Amino acid sequence: MPAAVLALALVRLGLAVFCFLILYKLFRLYERGVLFSAKNVLYIRFLGYYLMIDWVALYQLEYLSHQMDLSMTQPITGLMIIFVAWIMDEARKIQEEQDLTV
Repeated sequence: MPAAVLALALVRLGLAVFCFLILYKLFRLYERGVLFSAKNVLYIRFLGYYLMIDWVALYQLEYLSHQMDLSMTQPITGLMIIFVAWIMDEARKIQEEQDLTV
Protein backbone atom coordinates (compact mmCIF):
# COMPACT_ATOMS: atom_id res chain seq x y z
CA MET A 1 0.00 0.00 0.00
CA PRO A 2 1.47 3.38 -0.96
CA ALA A 3 2.39 5.68 1.91
CA ALA A 4 0.15 8.49 0.62
CA VAL A 5 -2.91 6.22 0.64
CA LEU A 6 -2.14 5.02 4.15
CA ALA A 7 -1.62 8.59 5.38
CA LEU A 8 -4.91 9.78 3.90
CA ALA A 9 -6.76 6.78 5.31
CA LEU A 10 -5.32 7.50 8.76
CA VAL A 11 -6.29 11.17 8.47
CA ARG A 12 -9.86 10.16 7.59
CA LEU A 13 -9.95 7.68 10.48
CA GLY A 14 -8.64 10.25 12.95
CA LEU A 15 -11.17 12.83 11.76
CA ALA A 16 -14.00 10.30 12.06
CA VAL A 17 -13.05 9.41 15.64
CA PHE A 18 -12.81 13.09 16.55
CA CYS A 19 -16.18 13.69 14.88
CA PHE A 20 -17.81 10.96 16.97
CA LEU A 21 -16.39 12.55 20.12
CA ILE A 22 -17.82 15.92 19.09
CA LEU A 23 -21.22 14.32 18.39
CA TYR A 24 -21.13 12.68 21.82
CA LYS A 25 -20.40 16.03 23.50
CA LEU A 26 -23.13 17.74 21.46
CA PHE A 27 -25.74 15.15 22.40
CA ARG A 28 -24.69 15.38 26.06
CA LEU A 29 -25.41 19.10 25.92
CA TYR A 30 -28.81 18.41 24.35
CA GLU A 31 -29.49 15.83 27.06
CA ARG A 32 -28.92 18.50 29.72
CA GLY A 33 -31.32 20.83 27.90
CA VAL A 34 -28.66 23.21 26.61
CA LEU A 35 -29.86 24.12 23.13
CA PHE A 36 -28.44 27.56 22.43
CA SER A 37 -24.88 27.90 23.70
CA ALA A 38 -21.53 28.82 22.23
CA LYS A 39 -20.35 25.22 22.63
CA ASN A 40 -23.27 23.92 20.57
CA VAL A 41 -22.47 26.35 17.79
CA LEU A 42 -18.81 25.38 17.87
CA TYR A 43 -19.62 21.65 17.75
CA ILE A 44 -22.12 22.03 14.92
CA ARG A 45 -19.72 24.21 12.94
CA PHE A 46 -16.98 21.62 13.40
CA LEU A 47 -19.25 18.92 11.97
CA GLY A 48 -19.75 21.00 8.83
CA TYR A 49 -16.02 21.55 8.44
CA TYR A 50 -15.45 17.85 9.08
CA LEU A 51 -17.64 16.93 6.12
CA MET A 52 -15.77 19.27 3.81
CA ILE A 53 -12.30 18.17 4.97
CA ASP A 54 -13.31 14.51 4.73
CA TRP A 55 -14.52 15.12 1.19
CA VAL A 56 -11.14 16.57 0.23
CA ALA A 57 -9.33 13.56 1.73
CA LEU A 58 -11.71 11.19 -0.05
CA TYR A 59 -11.20 13.06 -3.31
CA GLN A 60 -7.43 12.65 -2.93
CA LEU A 61 -7.83 8.93 -2.22
CA GLU A 62 -9.98 8.52 -5.32
CA TYR A 63 -7.40 10.42 -7.36
CA LEU A 64 -4.64 8.11 -6.15
CA SER A 65 -6.70 5.02 -6.97
CA HIS A 66 -7.72 6.41 -10.40
CA GLN A 67 -11.45 6.15 -9.59
CA MET A 68 -12.75 9.67 -9.89
CA ASP A 69 -16.29 10.15 -8.60
CA LEU A 70 -16.79 13.85 -8.05
CA SER A 71 -19.92 13.95 -5.92
CA MET A 72 -20.61 17.36 -4.40
CA THR A 73 -23.14 16.11 -1.84
CA GLN A 74 -20.73 16.04 1.09
CA PRO A 75 -19.31 19.59 0.81
CA ILE A 76 -22.75 21.06 0.12
CA THR A 77 -24.10 19.29 3.19
CA GLY A 78 -21.13 20.65 5.15
CA LEU A 79 -21.94 24.19 4.02
CA MET A 80 -25.58 23.73 5.02
CA ILE A 81 -24.51 22.53 8.47
CA ILE A 82 -22.25 25.57 8.86
CA PHE A 83 -25.22 27.73 7.87
CA VAL A 84 -27.33 26.02 10.57
CA ALA A 85 -24.54 26.74 13.07
CA TRP A 86 -24.68 30.41 12.09
CA ILE A 87 -28.46 30.43 12.63
CA MET A 88 -27.99 28.76 16.02
CA ASP A 89 -25.42 31.42 16.94
CA GLU A 90 -27.85 34.19 16.05
CA ALA A 91 -30.55 32.46 18.12
CA ARG A 92 -28.12 32.23 21.03
CA LYS A 93 -27.41 35.97 20.80
CA ILE A 94 -31.13 36.75 20.76
CA GLN A 95 -31.70 34.50 23.78
CA GLU A 96 -28.87 36.20 25.69
CA GLU A 97 -30.36 39.61 24.91
CA GLN A 98 -33.79 38.43 26.02
CA ASP A 99 -32.39 37.05 29.27
CA LEU A 100 -30.79 40.42 30.04
CA THR A 101 -33.98 42.38 29.27
CA VAL A 102 -36.08 43.25 32.29
